[in-house]
Amino acid sequence: MQHIERCLFWRGELKRADLIEEFGINPIQAAKDFKAYMERFPNAMEYRKSLKRYVPLPHFKPSLISPTSIDDFSHMASKSVPLATWPLPARVAAPSVLQVMVSATRERQDVEVRYQSMTGEQSKWRWLAPHAFASDDERWHVRAYCHIRNDFRDFVLGRIIETRGTRDSKVSSSADHDWNTMVDVLIMPNPSLEPGQRQAIAAEYRMPPDRMELILKVRKSMVFYLKAKFDGEPTGNPAAQQLFVTVLG
Repeated sequence: MQHIERCLFWRGELKRADLIEEFGINPIQAAKDFKAYMERFPNAMEYRKSLKRYVPLPHFKPSLISPTSIDDFSHMASKSVPLATWPLPARVAAPSVLQVMVSATRERQDVEVRYQSMTGEQSKWRWLAPHAFASDDERWHVRAYCHIRNDFRDFVLGRIIETRGTRDSKVSSSADHDWNTMVDVLIMPNPSLEPGQRQAIAAEYRMPPDRMELILKVRKSMVFYLKAKFDGEPTGNPAAQQLFVTVLG
């Protein structure tokens, strides 16, 4: 039934083949599914004989799905609506490294890794005590205690070149203050933008129109990535810095 609504909402039409191809069912079952949906939601769709397919009725609103972005539509091919994505290089980590890091986190072990830092010329071996994973929406990091730096830090999984040993860890994740501390982060359109521009930015990020701001609860260790993504260095051009990110308290 959710797939029926996705087709109605995004494609504006639906036929038996949409269910048959999606779920591998026979035409009789597809007909039963259509009947069941129309009995439950009689004001959602109708069969248009001239088109030989179902179409949404006027004022149709989905009841079982909550479309939020064009990303939902990108998974539904439509010949009448061209769609393209930018081919970007994928940031990946070796499966063998992932398996070891996940296992060490689960078993509360230290793991020796060869890591390529961006602050040094050559990769070096170091012992890490991993305890969590986090994503900045572009790449995955492992949150771990570094026995070289004697501190908790983020390590990009794709920069762990190899691993070579584990041992029981004496490090407790409860000591990672920045990971365990939640902070409120205020996000708002750049005040230097024109009023209309600020309203457009607020609407784009679903900010309340009366306040044009959002307050997100974020782990303190992730604030750096949030600011890097949305609140870069001032350029003097408000359009190039559309959002302000401020830690409250």
